[in-house]
Amino acid sequence: MGKHVSMQQIADALGISKNAVSLALSGKPGVSDSLRDRIFGTANQLGYRARTDAEGRRTRNLLVLIPTYIRYEQGFYREICWAIDRRAKENGCRAVICEVGEGMEEKKELPAQWHQAVYEGLLLVGVFRESYVQHLLDLGMPLVIVDHDYDTLRLDAVVTANTTEAYRIVSYLVGLGHRRIGFIGAIGMTRSFMERWLGYCQAMSEAGLAVPDDCCLTAEAPLATLHSQPAELRSWLDGLTAYPTAWFCANDMIAVNLLRMLSDMGVRVPADISVAGFDDIEEAAAAQPPLTTVQVQREQLGYEAVDFLIRKIDYGGNPTKLSIYGAFIERASCAAPLGGG
Repeated sequence: MGKHVSMQQIADALGISKNAVSLALSGKPGVSDSLRDRIFGTANQLGYRARTDAEGRRTRNLLVLIPTYIRYEQGFYREICWAIDRRAKENGCRAVICEVGEGMEEKKELPAQWHQAVYEGLLLVGVFRESYVQHLLDLGMPLVIVDHDYDTLRLDAVVTANTTEAYRIVSYLVGLGHRRIGFIGAIGMTRSFMERWLGYCQAMSEAGLAVPDDCCLTAEAPLATLHSQPAELRSWLDGLTAYPTAWFCANDMIAVNLLRMLSDMGVRVPADISVAGFDDIEEAAAAQPPLTTVQVQREQLGYEAVDFLIRKIDYGGNPTKLSIYGAFIERASCAAPLGGG
């Protein structure tokens, strides 16, 4: 991304007059809608920055991209997006939140809003295809991803300390006396799940406990459809010859669905089995019994992401990952095992 891009450079790139560029970027009439869209798209591509006003202030537009699947997990990501919007306003910025569908990712398309304003930075919330993220990085614009990162891409990220917090909650189960602890989470689906699996494995190893492979469900199916078709988990449960004394689930939605299934099967929680989750979504406190979990600091994730992006816009710097610790929430779904584990 070039420094100090001028209106003349935008005009030259498009083969139009500087006056047309000026009219479009200032929101004045005199250019067609299609040309205005092209001007804004080119301005963003070249890294144009709006001029400051008479008092030295500058309106910063931040483009916030969310994948379509987030609409089905509104409780978790809605709070992050609200925090991003609030923090942006506190910093004199405008956060424009746009949904990106799977087809857009395949075609490497940017939302229509990209062609309607000048943006100084990008925020990505959630999990996108790696190829799409690489395309966005190639634009050269400051970019920060929230709640995810990629092993093969060097980019700025604000994430939860998943491994540390998973280690802590599994160590808590060990401290209650559990020795046979299972794990449920499709570790190939998201980086977060993989990190929580690693924290689980570390806690088990340091406690001198073997991972009970027969009580761990880590494959992508049926967990890929667990949220929309949770009953698919039932066949796996029915096929187990023995249950663990505790299960740690990679997120609360899995854990809440597991609680319901165990109840339907006549398994008592926590008398027969303890269950712990991760995220502290709204359903966790309302579950029967209320779920022990790790509270992800969603508001702080959003705040830190905006602050981080503004620093990148102003000062640049090497790619950095910020990890935010969670908060352990102890509720009634976990207890000491009967018979000592």
